[in-house]
Amino acid sequence: MHIQYISSVVVKGIDMSDKKQLFQQALELIIDGVALSTETESRAQVGAYLMGLVVADNQGKLDNDKIEAIQMIIQMADDVDSPKFGL
Repeated sequence: MHIQYISSVVVKGIDMSDKKQLFQQALELIIDGVALSTETESRAQVGAYLMGLVVADNQGKLDNDKIEAIQMIIQMADDVDSPKFGL
Protein backbone atom coordinates (compact mmCIF):
# COMPACT_ATOMS: atom_id res chain seq x y z
CA MET A 1 0.00 0.00 0.00
CA HIS A 2 1.41 3.43 -0.97
CA ILE A 3 0.41 5.59 1.97
CA GLN A 4 3.82 7.05 2.76
CA TYR A 5 3.82 9.60 -0.08
CA ILE A 6 0.69 11.22 1.35
CA SER A 7 2.64 12.62 4.29
CA SER A 8 4.89 14.52 1.87
CA VAL A 9 1.85 16.41 0.56
CA VAL A 10 1.05 17.84 3.98
CA VAL A 11 4.53 19.20 4.56
CA LYS A 12 5.15 22.77 3.33
CA GLY A 13 7.79 23.36 0.68
CA ILE A 14 7.11 20.33 -1.48
CA ASP A 15 9.74 19.89 -4.16
CA MET A 16 8.17 20.59 -7.58
CA SER A 17 9.49 17.31 -8.98
CA ASP A 18 7.73 15.48 -6.13
CA LYS A 19 4.51 17.35 -6.88
CA LYS A 20 4.81 16.52 -10.59
CA GLN A 21 5.38 12.87 -9.76
CA LEU A 22 2.41 12.86 -7.38
CA PHE A 23 0.27 14.49 -10.10
CA GLN A 24 1.26 11.81 -12.60
CA GLN A 25 0.62 9.02 -10.10
CA ALA A 26 -2.81 10.47 -9.32
CA LEU A 27 -3.75 10.50 -13.01
CA GLU A 28 -2.49 6.94 -13.44
CA LEU A 29 -4.54 5.83 -10.44
CA ILE A 30 -7.66 7.49 -11.85
CA ILE A 31 -7.20 5.86 -15.26
CA ASP A 32 -6.52 2.45 -13.69
CA GLY A 33 -9.55 2.86 -11.43
CA VAL A 34 -11.81 3.68 -14.35
CA ALA A 35 -10.49 0.76 -16.39
CA LEU A 36 -10.73 -1.75 -13.52
CA SER A 37 -14.00 -0.62 -11.98
CA THR A 38 -16.85 -3.07 -12.18
CA GLU A 39 -19.33 -0.18 -11.98
CA THR A 40 -21.11 -0.22 -15.30
CA GLU A 41 -22.45 3.33 -15.22
CA SER A 42 -20.70 6.66 -14.82
CA ARG A 43 -17.12 5.35 -14.67
CA ALA A 44 -15.96 8.05 -17.08
CA GLN A 45 -17.94 10.73 -15.23
CA VAL A 46 -16.35 9.82 -11.91
CA GLY A 47 -12.93 9.65 -13.54
CA ALA A 48 -13.40 13.08 -15.12
CA TYR A 49 -14.57 14.50 -11.79
CA LEU A 50 -11.51 13.16 -9.98
CA MET A 51 -9.26 14.38 -12.77
CA GLY A 52 -10.82 17.82 -12.38
CA LEU A 53 -9.88 17.84 -8.71
CA VAL A 54 -6.29 16.86 -9.49
CA VAL A 55 -6.03 19.45 -12.27
CA ALA A 56 -7.52 22.15 -10.03
CA ASP A 57 -4.86 21.35 -7.44
CA ASN A 58 -2.25 21.90 -10.15
CA GLN A 59 -3.66 25.04 -11.77
CA GLY A 60 -1.59 26.48 -14.56
CA LYS A 61 0.38 23.29 -15.13
CA LEU A 62 -1.75 21.96 -17.99
CA ASP A 63 -3.14 23.61 -21.06
CA ASN A 64 -6.55 22.75 -22.53
CA ASP A 65 -5.08 20.35 -25.11
CA LYS A 66 -3.46 18.23 -22.39
CA ILE A 67 -6.63 18.25 -20.30
CA GLU A 68 -8.67 17.13 -23.31
CA ALA A 69 -6.13 14.37 -24.03
CA ILE A 70 -6.40 13.11 -20.45
CA GLN A 71 -10.20 13.17 -20.71
CA MET A 72 -9.99 11.10 -23.91
CA ILE A 73 -7.73 8.57 -22.15
CA ILE A 74 -10.24 8.33 -19.29
CA GLN A 75 -13.01 7.77 -21.85
CA MET A 76 -10.94 5.03 -23.53
CA ALA A 77 -10.38 3.41 -20.12
CA ASP A 78 -14.15 3.50 -19.61
CA ASP A 79 -14.72 1.80 -22.96
CA VAL A 80 -12.58 -1.18 -21.91
CA ASP A 81 -14.33 -4.06 -20.18
CA SER A 82 -13.03 -4.53 -16.66
CA PRO A 83 -10.63 -7.48 -16.47
CA LYS A 84 -11.85 -8.23 -12.93
CA PHE A 85 -12.85 -11.83 -12.53
CA GLY A 86 -16.23 -12.38 -10.98
CA LEU A 87 -18.12 -15.47 -9.92
